Amino acid sequence: MNKMQDGLTPQQQVNRMEQQLKVQESIQDAAFSWELTQLQESVQGEWLGPCSEIPVRFGGVSTDSRNIKPGDLYAAIKGERFDGHAFIEDAVKQGAAAVLVSEVVDCAVPAILVEDTRLALGQFARWHRRQMPVKKLIAVTGSNGKTTTKAMLLNLFSNVGKTLATEGNLNNDFGVPRTLLNLRPEHEFAIIEMGANHRKEIEYLTLLAEPDIALLNNASGAHLEGFGSLQGVIETKGEIFLGLNRLHGNGFAILNTDSPGFDYWQAEIARLGVENSLCFGEAESADVRLLSYAADSETSRFELSVKGQLQTVTMPLLGKHNALNAAACVAVCMAAGLEWPQILPGLLSFGGVAGRLQKTRLPKGWLIDDSYNANPASVKAGIDTLVSLPGRCVLCLGAMGELGAGSEAAHREVAAYAREKGVDYLLVYGEAASAMPQAFGEQAAFYASHELMAARVLQLLAEGQVDNVLVKGSRSARMEKVVEPIKAAHAI
Repeated sequence: MNKMQDGLTPQQQVNRMEQQLKVQESIQDAAFSWELTQLQESVQGEWLGPCSEIPVRFGGVSTDSRNIKPGDLYAAIKGERFDGHAFIEDAVKQGAAAVLVSEVVDCAVPAILVEDTRLALGQFARWHRRQMPVKKLIAVTGSNGKTTTKAMLLNLFSNVGKTLATEGNLNNDFGVPRTLLNLRPEHEFAIIEMGANHRKEIEYLTLLAEPDIALLNNASGAHLEGFGSLQGVIETKGEIFLGLNRLHGNGFAILNTDSPGFDYWQAEIARLGVENSLCFGEAESADVRLLSYAADSETSRFELSVKGQLQTVTMPLLGKHNALNAAACVAVCMAAGLEWPQILPGLLSFGGVAGRLQKTRLPKGWLIDDSYNANPASVKAGIDTLVSLPGRCVLCLGAMGELGAGSEAAHREVAAYAREKGVDYLLVYGEAASAMPQAFGEQAAFYASHELMAARVLQLLAEGQVDNVLVKGSRSARMEKVVEPIKAAHAI
């Protein structure tokens, strides 16, 4: 039934048809596009609106009417604070070829009606993933290091084939479908990051992506508000293995021998019938084992035992935890069938990710920008890196978020850890961190603004009281606002 044309005059119907034809002409030369009927069939939706003998096609998918490109599909999503259906007219003006809706609307382009557009977007992404001849799709999750590990894998696999990877932090129920829909026939590999702040989220994502290899980097007390306990985190991260062997057999699980939850995950993959697994870590049982680690102010040097073969790596990236991230990536590469000569160049050339242990030269030491995010485990890893550098140091920490009822205790524990490891000064920002100076002792202070904290750091540097600075905090703390003035004052 053509619900949207009811009551239109013949001229209005002609105008709509002309607009539709104009949009279709705009994507005729596109390198890739879908037929709207493919969307309709994959999500079992109902066709609404103008029809024509010419197949309706669209070349991309957007959930934001402001970012529509001519020939895109606009998916109208309903959220807690917004309803995308209110912006359909704007999307059409921007050149949308069609819309995905959960209510009957009247617009100049065809629409596919479904019960829930968010779920339909996921269904379409899974259908599309199944059409693409990607050799290996790799899913990545963990409490710490997801983004760095994803970026390292992208660097590694790009050396051997066309590789798609999650952009930015698009690792949720919006981002994963968008990434999957960016797969094209030329892609040989895909790296899909999966995050979660509540149970069953990773299960949903992995069942969309149906990975060939699933890497679980670690589990720690991050985002406890959504999980209740560390065991809740362990179980949620373990959901990633539910997607293995659904599309292809011989799926690989990659596990961290050193992480809480390792025994649980081994039991889980056995329960699921996942026969292939590789382990990484410092334990003797690890297939990719970190044997030693050393660093100077600019590079990390470490030895790996890779299936019994000794390999030495020097990377322009600080932190023992990043050596373990490298071990994880080596295990993934092995599961994908790569040999060491194919793996090593991608390790040697990987310089990290913005906002994650990025170094800037200071007069006598280094500014380490690790401001992108934080939880207790990642802050401790950052502290370990900071105190390994020669000279006196200051930790600038923004409040860690999503820690639930244990937030104050977690912040106090980190402050005590910093003191024990030899951090000279602790500067904190954010209400949740306000108890940290008391736990640290002398040479610790709370700051009400980024500007005041940055000014104190610059004073300490000018007076020669510190040589090295680590800036870290949860995304909500916006600690890049401390990094920027320090960089500006010491630009080379």
